[in-house]
Amino acid sequence: MNFKSIENFYWVARLNSFNKAAVKLNTTQPAVSQRLNTFEQELGVKLLERTSRSLQLTEKGQIVYAYAEKYIQLNHELLKALSEKTALQATIRLGVAETIVHTWLVDFIEQVQQEYPAVTFDIVINITPMLKQAVEAGELDMAFLLESSCNFDCVEIPLCQFQHSFLIAPRFYKRFLERQLTLKDVSNSTILTYPKMTYPYMDLKNQLMQHGLKEPKTITSYSLATLIKMTEEGMGIGIIPHLSVIHELREKRLQILPSELILKPFRFSCVYIAGKDDLVKQSLSKIAQQIAQHSLRKLNNQFDGDDYR
Repeated sequence: MNFKSIENFYWVARLNSFNKAAVKLNTTQPAVSQRLNTFEQELGVKLLERTSRSLQLTEKGQIVYAYAEKYIQLNHELLKALSEKTALQATIRLGVAETIVHTWLVDFIEQVQQEYPAVTFDIVINITPMLKQAVEAGELDMAFLLESSCNFDCVEIPLCQFQHSFLIAPRFYKRFLERQLTLKDVSNSTILTYPKMTYPYMDLKNQLMQHGLKEPKTITSYSLATLIKMTEEGMGIGIIPHLSVIHELREKRLQILPSELILKPFRFSCVYIAGKDDLVKQSLSKIAQQIAQHSLRKLNNQFDGDDYR
């Protein structure tokens, strides 16, 4: 019996899947299955009952799983105690929401390269629902995504938040000179925003409904770059985190509309499953917190709302 056999069994049971365990352990499904069979033979007990749809721990399997969890945690604590900062090395599969790409991702990568030169990244940019699924399936090691309740066992660390603004192409701005954008204006306009199942849209819809107003005509996209481009082209009023478009505002390609509506901010967090490379992920999440807060302070210092109206 060795550590790899224990780790192999632990992740098969934890993820309830040979395929997901193989992805997590960077190996193949047949290798995972063979190692589990060998482990069961070494122990002389059946650990998992396999059905066509799921895996179930046997009574003995539950006992072994509890000890395997402790064994893995002790192993990580030992590695943490022995590791020096500069000795950390890993390739981290990192998922990132697009708003962070537009604001502080580069600063984060640069800081990690300074502190942990042996850590590298495979970066995936996607929407939060897909990033959550990928973390749960073991296809990503960690992700920076919109804060939301995870329906799986994970570590979730708050990072930052972004306030939304109503943005418009300058050639249409004169319609709103010397007055605020009203709820009625929004209801009667074309709004460029995130899809209808997301909370920015739901927040907007709820505020309109509370005042007896209809939902606006919308053009939706999960892509922040697409929303920015459509707003610049004058296709409607964009609901966009203004700190993600500092350059566009400075160059007068977009302008902020003063509004009586205040939408809930985007809150982002770092999510990962405890287990493999815990020390690396803990260290990276701390750097992400520091960089996110520093970068947002810097962006807010650059941003003076009156200068962009």
